[in-house]
Amino acid sequence: MKIKFFAIIALISVVLVVVSLQRQESDRVDDLQSRPLLSEQQLEQLGSLERISLVRGEERVELAREQDRWGVVSRNLYPAQPERVAALLHAVRGARVIEQKTDNPEYHGRLGLDTTQADSAPLQLRLGEDDQQIALLYGNPVGSGQLVRFADEDQVWLINRPFGMTLNPQEWLDLAVVRIPMEQAATARWEHADGEVLALEKAAEGDYNFRLAGIDDAEQQGNERWINSMVLGLIGLTAQDVALCEELALEQPILQMRVTTWQGAVLEASLFDQSGRYWLTLDSLEQPAEGTLAVNADPRWAYQVGIGQVEALLKRRSDIIRNVEDPQP
Repeated sequence: MKIKFFAIIALISVVLVVVSLQRQESDRVDDLQSRPLLSEQQLEQLGSLERISLVRGEERVELAREQDRWGVVSRNLYPAQPERVAALLHAVRGARVIEQKTDNPEYHGRLGLDTTQADSAPLQLRLGEDDQQIALLYGNPVGSGQLVRFADEDQVWLINRPFGMTLNPQEWLDLAVVRIPMEQAATARWEHADGEVLALEKAAEGDYNFRLAGIDDAEQQGNERWINSMVLGLIGLTAQDVALCEELALEQPILQMRVTTWQGAVLEASLFDQSGRYWLTLDSLEQPAEGTLAVNADPRWAYQVGIGQVEALLKRRSDIIRNVEDPQP
């Protein structure tokens, strides 16, 4: 009986292996039978695009290339997230037709591909301008794919992957404003509007923690995170929003900051209170010729920061030196 039992198990295993191999072979055949959604000429056009727009009903995101960077048109060409733009282009390049569907325009509405239906408008992607423009309409999802057609054609295709991109312009903004590794920062100087100055330093190159200059280590020991949070608030700045400085009419700063690195770079910034909203400007950035700090130091922009970020930046000496014992009476 045992021999018979093991023979049955072995037979079942062989069958499962054969079925698995057949499925893999079928998948390879399907992949060979599919084709790119875009023609070779259209794929080549993607490398020289100057304009991209995404539209669904009243929602719109438009991107334009400025020199070597994409900018968000509705936000004064503020830089777009490179990763998000790359993801969009990768999705278009990688789209493959896996099935031909209807070419009857009467069915476009139920497939989510009728531009005249406001309640179920397709996502329209326009790549380029004028007669070289590639215009795609994305409709209903089907399984792991999605229905799509070219704007000037009635033919509907099923492609192998869905196309999901946000139409909120703010979500396209590259708000990772400053990225300086903490180990590279060497000194920092914070000056409040009332004249209080905090000078920060490190014991040696490569150290992570800052300390208040001229203060015994015993007085500030254990409060490193409070000190570090001040500097990290600037050198790791991710803004909530951005605006042109000229549109804000900023007045006197409530805080001025300066950070230097071991490599000789200097970053200066200011923090402003504008009727309860806080804005930070990067006033100057100097770095060696070979410097590669990831900082958007364009002086045109002011970056909105949140309350938590402001609280970290506005630390004072009394927030940091908290281990001093009260004198005995």
